[in-house]
Amino acid sequence: MAKPTKITAVRTYPLLMSGDTSNEHPVACPMSVYPEYRKSRSLWRDDFGPLLVRIDTDAGIEGVGYTSMGGVACAVTIELHLKRLLLGQDANRVERLSDIMVRSTYHHGRDGFLMHGISAIDLALWDIRGKLAGQPVCSLLGGPVQESLPCYMTGYDAAKVQRENFLGLKIPLKYGPASGREGLKANVADVAALRETLGPDRDIMLDCWMGLDVPYTLELAHALEPFRVRWIEEPLVAGDIDGYRQLRRAWRSDTLIATGEHETLVRGALPFMNERLADVWQADVTWAGGITEMTKIAALALGAGVKIIPHYGYTPWAAHFILACQASPAIEWYDLTQEFGGGRALFTSDMALRDGRLFPGSAPGFGVSVDWDVAEANRDRRVTFAGS
Repeated sequence: MAKPTKITAVRTYPLLMSGDTSNEHPVACPMSVYPEYRKSRSLWRDDFGPLLVRIDTDAGIEGVGYTSMGGVACAVTIELHLKRLLLGQDANRVERLSDIMVRSTYHHGRDGFLMHGISAIDLALWDIRGKLAGQPVCSLLGGPVQESLPCYMTGYDAAKVQRENFLGLKIPLKYGPASGREGLKANVADVAALRETLGPDRDIMLDCWMGLDVPYTLELAHALEPFRVRWIEEPLVAGDIDGYRQLRRAWRSDTLIATGEHETLVRGALPFMNERLADVWQADVTWAGGITEMTKIAALALGAGVKIIPHYGYTPWAAHFILACQASPAIEWYDLTQEFGGGRALFTSDMALRDGRLFPGSAPGFGVSVDWDVAEANRDRRVTFAGS
């Protein structure tokens, strides 16, 4: 057994929101039923930014974890509850600590900001494991299945997709059922125009962000058949298992069903895998429970023949998992800036993006170097904690 490495400090850095351009456009979502919120998600969405978690140990090694949303709320959970369960514990015992965090928060639920915070801690612990072993996390997970993986891009920049040779482009769907026939026609026109721009060989995917219902999704899939859409993503609200059962029974399209971004833990994935309700599972490594839970989800996916293409796969924390996962054929690349005040990068990574493909690095852990001065300067100070 490895020598115990005690956790001596847990620090949280909730950060100010930066760079999400999707909030500037109409996006189908659960709030689209209200006309006053239909124009932009920024009209109703919270402005909690990402979170960095730093865990220090008595071995002089620090672990860095991350979650992309809910920084302030996650920090509250960590500082007021989870931290005391971690201090003095052996950082090597990641499975045990993950189970303790999940069990101790059952009474708060299993989704949302709570799981984002647990995920960030889990990732920091895996970062420590890699550094203690002198190996990348990808190697701890069995090593890369392939030497590199193709990336698709999420956003609006079709020219960049072609210029940098991405696999394809995923665009947010603008209109849901509340926008009626005109909205449906506008969605189809957007896809038709994108197909014309990208040509016949690149993939097109649609992010529906829980904004549709079963009849609308079926009609949309039928209307888009001439344009070879690769998948329709998260058409229904998270947890609507019966809705996905209805979709699967009525599905007559070659377009794949993708979902899972807002599902957490292995139990959130279980019914979808057991009943093969999805073709592509998109759980976020920084939301669903970290590497510890994602490895269990991957085993389910392999058995069910479901592909795993996680949400926000471009982050080093997600990419190490994806590169080592047999069920993962591609990585999502989202053009979300990590630059903050003064144009300085929040963190750097030794991974490389070349010709539309992501290549793993060789640094121990996740290979992430954080500029802590930038993190401190851009801390969301609506809530402050002693010792952080």
